[in-house]
Amino acid sequence: MNFRFNIRKATEAACLFLDRNGGQMNIMKLVKLMYLLDRLSLDRRNSPVAGGDYLSMRNGPVTSEMLDLINAGRLMGESDQRWEKCVANRMDHEVKLEKMPPREHLSDAEVALLDEVWAEHGHKDQWQLVDWCHNHCKEWVPVANGCAPIAVEQVGIALGKSPEQVNHLRQEAVELNQLDDIFA
Repeated sequence: MNFRFNIRKATEAACLFLDRNGGQMNIMKLVKLMYLLDRLSLDRRNSPVAGGDYLSMRNGPVTSEMLDLINAGRLMGESDQRWEKCVANRMDHEVKLEKMPPREHLSDAEVALLDEVWAEHGHKDQWQLVDWCHNHCKEWVPVANGCAPIAVEQVGIALGKSPEQVNHLRQEAVELNQLDDIFA
């Protein structure tokens, strides 16, 4: 079970990371920072900032939708065009902030978590982040090719949550996804 991906929050958070990095960033670094933001939020608040399907890949854990959004410039079937208006299409291994979106969906608490992730990891390059994730994200499993799914329960276990807390995390994902379905 995982939380549904929120493209609005993902765009705002990614743009804040890009802004803090001078407006441009390596794709892998951005994907890692976004994953670490969700991971910290799951640890502290039992819900992610952006959500989505987490995957183990050769270079560590990623959020599938975030990687797709960066690589394709949009998500298949997604009507929200905020990403396309704010972030330039990838050039080589970089993305560039075109326009800072208004902050409409991220809470102050989520921005504080983003600032915490930036303070700890913003100075690292993509390869330092890959190494950090390999050494500290116990939910990640090495894969030679392709990917392996990471359920939110695996993240909870890796964060040291009790079985009751992991169950609560799973239930939170179920309930928030149901609410998204109702209001979609």
